[in-house]
Amino acid sequence: MSTFTLRQVETFRTIYETGSVTAAARRLDVSPATVSTTLAALEQAIALRLFERVRQRLVRTPEADLLYEEIRRLNVGLEALGRKIQVIRGAGQPRLRVGTIHAYAGQVMMQALARFRRRYADTPIYLQVRDSNTLRDMVVSGELDLALVADESELQGLRGHCLARLAAVAVFPATHALARLDAVGLAQLAGQPLILLNSEDGSRRRLDAALAAAKVDVRAAIETPYSSTVCQLALAGHGLGIANPATAVGLEAAGLAYRPLQAPVHFECYMILHGERPLSAAGKYWATCVRAALAPLAERFGVPAGAAGAAGRRR
Repeated sequence: MSTFTLRQVETFRTIYETGSVTAAARRLDVSPATVSTTLAALEQAIALRLFERVRQRLVRTPEADLLYEEIRRLNVGLEALGRKIQVIRGAGQPRLRVGTIHAYAGQVMMQALARFRRRYADTPIYLQVRDSNTLRDMVVSGELDLALVADESELQGLRGHCLARLAAVAVFPATHALARLDAVGLAQLAGQPLILLNSEDGSRRRLDAALAAAKVDVRAAIETPYSSTVCQLALAGHGLGIANPATAVGLEAAGLAYRPLQAPVHFECYMILHGERPLSAAGKYWATCVRAALAPLAERFGVPAGAAGAAGRRR
């Protein structure tokens, strides 16, 4: 038996359903001669007579009935497959598992989620807000598809893309005396009760190095792992904080003031994903949404790669 084509099968099905070559030609938008030729080619390919002409009309043969039922059954399967493909493309995306450090859990996540939901309204999202090392371990183990981490996170076995380098800001209540300034220098930190990130944080190490180089002695009144906590404590009047601007901008309406810190201190934001597991379409779009949410911050507080030190890397 020779090979037959899908066009031949479609032509047969259309003739079977319409009952005539002319009607089939109208539905297929081809000439009646083309329909007749295609049908004849199919009959020759499968070695079956599918129609008999009786009194100037086509009559289906028993073989045609059997073939049509099989095609109809297969077509139902193809329609189901088509619906499944639509599900995979859209609302039926598997659960998206993402993570972020606390610094980006506020305004950045809210904006990214809003944009993501406009395209993937029904895709479930599993969102974890943890420290960088925990998020890294969760991506490595497969618990998360991708995550936003700080620069101190170890990237071995992962793909890491630096999305932003944001200059540090000094944060304090809007009523603070420093609010009258356009920027805060290192010398102005001396004598202030400071709210700082923990000493193992990458930005804190950069701050300590800058203070040592400038020979400025400071007093850390409170140390905490999260910029969001730094901002909340500063807003409550517990001291002057050095924080990631991503956390500060969300509290401006509550009365928090922030000014650029005139020092080589910055915060890096990396997106990490497993080195060997591809992302779903939803995962790729989530990355796009996060980039878009970070873009205004990068434009306003961004530090050039050369000024920040080493560029994005893959270890």
